[in-house]
Amino acid sequence: MTLSQGKLSRRAFLSAGVTAASGTGAALVFGCGGGGPSATQAPSASSRLAAGPRTGGQITIARLLSAFSLDPHTDETAADITELIYSRLYRWDSVSQIAIFNDLATAVEIPDPDHSQFIVHLRPGVKIHSDPGNPGSGGEITSNDCKQSFIRHGTSITASDKRLSLLVSGTNSPDGGALGAALQTPDPLTFSFKLSRPFVPAFYQLAKPEWAIIPAKVIEKYGGSFSGPQALFGSGPFMLDEFRGTERIVLVRHPEYFLSPRPWLDRIAFEVESSHASQISGLEAGRYDAIAASIGRDKYRELKEDARFTASRTPTLFNPSLHLRIRPPFDDVRVREAIDLALDRQKFIVAIWGGEGNYNGPVAWPLAQWVLPQDELRRLYPNDPARARALLEEAGYADGFATQMTIPSAESSAVFDIREAASRIVADLSQIGVTVTIDQVDLGSFVANVLVPGNFEMAFSPNLPYDEPDRPLAFYTTRGITGVGNWNNYTNPEIDGLVEAQAQEFAQQRRRDIIYEAQRLMIKEHGPQITLPSGYEYHAHLSRVHYPYEAGEAPSPGAGPWGADIWTEAA
Repeated sequence: MTLSQGKLSRRAFLSAGVTAASGTGAALVFGCGGGGPSATQAPSASSRLAAGPRTGGQITIARLLSAFSLDPHTDETAADITELIYSRLYRWDSVSQIAIFNDLATAVEIPDPDHSQFIVHLRPGVKIHSDPGNPGSGGEITSNDCKQSFIRHGTSITASDKRLSLLVSGTNSPDGGALGAALQTPDPLTFSFKLSRPFVPAFYQLAKPEWAIIPAKVIEKYGGSFSGPQALFGSGPFMLDEFRGTERIVLVRHPEYFLSPRPWLDRIAFEVESSHASQISGLEAGRYDAIAASIGRDKYRELKEDARFTASRTPTLFNPSLHLRIRPPFDDVRVREAIDLALDRQKFIVAIWGGEGNYNGPVAWPLAQWVLPQDELRRLYPNDPARARALLEEAGYADGFATQMTIPSAESSAVFDIREAASRIVADLSQIGVTVTIDQVDLGSFVANVLVPGNFEMAFSPNLPYDEPDRPLAFYTTRGITGVGNWNNYTNPEIDGLVEAQAQEFAQQRRRDIIYEAQRLMIKEHGPQITLPSGYEYHAHLSRVHYPYEAGEAPSPGAGPWGADIWTEAA
């Protein structure tokens, strides 16, 4: 099967999987072909882009958080920057659920009936950033760069999701030797591997930012975590020029980028501005061309009517989640159910999301085809403080108990105010005699020292965005999203079996049925992760800056990797 236009939809992938599994399908080939670009031809700019891009100019973007690392394999908090520096095999359109072959790979073959073998064909002539300090300067990306990047990501201590790497290596814990042996490089432009068992999300996962390709010579020289500018060399549309992670990060145009004359911009500057209000005022004053923070519903309505700005609205993929460490008192399902019953989700929608939001199950509501219906979720998540108090009494906590909830400290996240949302939880739980003290820690410490080692009683934060159901479901499994254990100290063999079954089920309707069954069981367990409602996020930028597509839109035909097609009238 060859899909033209350089795109492959998840639906087509799953449908083709049914045919191939029945023994009637030929090998699958996903990528450029048919009526689309040839295997060696870079995608052309779309008509929308070709009508007006200007070469040159700079834009300044405000971001809320400091960037302590620009290492895509070890730190996902700066993905908005690293995706501009590094190339990936291909990109993913989360709106249409489509793979876009506009980066390193021109095609991916999956020739076997169980879809476990992947043969990646690389685009020739993709230049690595030229810099005197870059050990790979002047070279081109090859299959060995892919192999070494996969090994580095798969063995990184802080990598958030190692499951695909474990399936490639065939091991139960990170093993660089086994992973290296499983990754084949028969020639400089062919990269292949075989999974130890089928894994439906594999194709999607390879497009994620943490699977960025770093030149092998850079990895060989600098090894571990890239915390400073000396090692930040890739092959993406922009190169690092200045790195002051708590203040300012500046990128400059990669002059030998394979989509030349793109990127159109000469420079992109990221200014760290931790005040949400200051970001918005800076945008309105023209100091910032765009801001990373959500502007809020009221400001969105105001700016949408102002010709100086382009404003967009899209469902947020950040879903607020309350993690419970499964030890006393939370090892008692009655206590967990009491916590769940005490939470007033409808008031949460009003207070946190301005009345515009929906209930989340284990899978967030924007993933419409995988999430349980809203009417069912509202039945499964009643607000019943009286029943909650009775359950606590049954469990031996008639007088309630005290606990601590750890949250990441920030004035607000890119979507909503964490402190305000946490305060709503504290207020709800106080109604049933549970006294909660909030402990705030910086974001980096929250991930590395709180969540990952399970160093909490309760922890609350918005989960990172996802647009495939396997990852959120994995939170509830014994091996967790890391593939080596969950941080809640929770296990349920029935849930493990259901999550594993959906990950190997290529028939879409059957997979959805399994995912529904798994979610209903997870909700009855009332943890270890209790999800709360989410709503919309609102973004704006100056109209003089032109994006190939706005938040919530599918990428324009012919668009390159994000950043390559942005241009400004101020050039």
